[in-house]
Amino acid sequence: MLRLFWRDNPDLYHKMLEARVQRLWSEIFGESVAQYTTNVYVKNRILYVSMSSSVMRSELLSMRKRLVAALNGQAGSDVIDDVVIR
Repeated sequence: MLRLFWRDNPDLYHKMLEARVQRLWSEIFGESVAQYTTNVYVKNRILYVSMSSSVMRSELLSMRKRLVAALNGQAGSDVIDDVVIR
């Protein structure tokens, strides 16, 4: 029943997956990353993350492809194509 609902409403399904990725950010990368994260949102299949620490920002920038793979893997679908860290 629910599967039919998601099939009939693909935009709503994708929005639900985007919300899941936003929630997974702090769950996957832990408290040390979460404490420096000020904002997380998805727009046009790109995850935007604002960081208050320039050191943490530069570390995460160097592993963007791994971040995308980890988030999509945990979400169970290809939700995002890239990560922009500000």
